[in-house]
Amino acid sequence: MTWWNNVVAGVLNAIVFSYDILFQTWGMRHLPKHIDDVGGPVEGLTAIVTGPTSGIGEETAAALVRRGAKVVLACRSAARGEELKKRLDAAEAEAGRKQPHIEVRLLDLASLDSVRAFAAAWEAEGRPLHLLINNAGVFTIGAPRSETRDGFEMHMGSNHLGHYLLTLSLLPSLRRGAAQLRAATASSTANGHVGANGSSTAAGAAANGQRVRIVNVSSSYHALATKGISVTDPHLTKPGAYSADFGYAQSKLANILFTRELRRRLAAAGEPELAAGCLALHPGLVCTGVARGLPALMRSAYYAIMGLVLLNSMQGARASIHAATAPSAPAEAAATSGYFNSNCLPIAPAPAAQDDAAALWLWRWSAEQVKLPPAADLPEPST
Repeated sequence: MTWWNNVVAGVLNAIVFSYDILFQTWGMRHLPKHIDDVGGPVEGLTAIVTGPTSGIGEETAAALVRRGAKVVLACRSAARGEELKKRLDAAEAEAGRKQPHIEVRLLDLASLDSVRAFAAAWEAEGRPLHLLINNAGVFTIGAPRSETRDGFEMHMGSNHLGHYLLTLSLLPSLRRGAAQLRAATASSTANGHVGANGSSTAAGAAANGQRVRIVNVSSSYHALATKGISVTDPHLTKPGAYSADFGYAQSKLANILFTRELRRRLAAAGEPELAAGCLALHPGLVCTGVARGLPALMRSAYYAIMGLVLLNSMQGARASIHAATAPSAPAEAAATSGYFNSNCLPIAPAPAAQDDAAALWLWRWSAEQVKLPPAADLPEPST
């Protein structure tokens, strides 16, 4: 009964939404008010941020720039990327800091060809990567079901499958970044400079305990997918199967299950350091552009009302910055398979996100969907 399923989904949505609105600000009372006081140093490290031209992604990229990271803006629109770069350059100049290292690169996560081209161009340069922040996401409130260029349901394709392929394609550069930081740490230890601040190179960040991170921005909405991902119809093609709420919820659940399985496979492959740096998070309920698909009047009403009760983008980006930069984050989240809430605290995700069998299924299915080259895959751990 489709109507009953919609009623149940609506009630669950209201419960999750209301709980976060009522308690998220109270739960964040221990956090610094400004994002620049969250996390640790990353000066000299290279970071890729997907979806950086608005909302949480823009605040995340800006915070990393202010800390002296080399930031790659991976965005769908070159024009918007260049506009953001100009704003960030101007802000650094106004603050009296040196010109930042910012790059604009095209990446459309709704196109596997775009993801492959981005990763191939990056790998061709042989550069190390230290921070991969998979931030980009879509939530098509008020819009009918749509598909990516590869025929995937838009939420699952953009929010999960695009990032899945991107992450595995960039693992070689993340390994180079990890090797660079290990070497820098060893050098700092040998020279007695551990803990030294102010270095403009990766050695300074390494001396302060920084490690490579893969950060997947999920959402508490994952809890709405109470029965897990629709394994018989992941792209929600059957009549009555699709709703924007469920499409988004299962894609955010996929973010956490992917993180869980990635940690498991890297650890089993003898890469515990990389495994520990794989983290997922709920940024909080943030007033961003998710209502852009609504009619103009409803959209205006949404922002007028929600702007009063939801977090702003800077507040929502604090969890991303904590996960990406706090030296303590990997150890903190070890007990939750890498998951943080918007309070920057490790917390167990919903039961469906703790299902190892579901995480294994998702990995296998995702590899098939994106036609992952065997060389880019990680072997399944023996059970």
